Amino acid sequence: MNARVLLMLILTATLAACGPGADRTLQVSAERLAEIWAKPYIGGNGPGGFATARLSGIDGNTWPAGIHFTGHGPYLHEMGFAPDMMITEIDGVGVDEIFAERWRGLRLRDPSAFDHMHYKDLIEYLFLEQPRDAVILTVDLDVSTYDMDAGEYRPRTETWRIEFER
Repeated sequence: MNARVLLMLILTATLAACGPGADRTLQVSAERLAEIWAKPYIGGNGPGGFATARLSGIDGNTWPAGIHFTGHGPYLHEMGFAPDMMITEIDGVGVDEIFAERWRGLRLRDPSAFDHMHYKDLIEYLFLEQPRDAVILTVDLDVSTYDMDAGEYRPRTETWRIEFER
């Protein structure tokens, strides 16, 4: 069986399981973590390619603070993240506090611009930089940019726990 299909089956099965205080608990195997370490970003067409992210809610932006996605990027897409979702906190810290200055130093030098380097840095931050057993993400679901523009942003929020096997 294709390793990617097997991984998807395992991740899908774990989506229903809930950890303490989490709406969803996801497991990342030691083998998958090693793959992410080896290649934190995958480019190309289709799922896993041309992932971009932007940070909102900074520099006078009226949208709520969060990381927005366009397209389907590697790793997070496989875990269930979709373009209509937004990460607002990582381990209880607002993403604007974590990434605003970091992303000013990347290629576009603009955290609010969609860029694949922003996505790669997010993957590195979540999976590579800090050895940890788990990370807790606050995720807004069904994010509508139309509602944000109209000032009527009322997301459904979940807490996702990503556990890492070592």
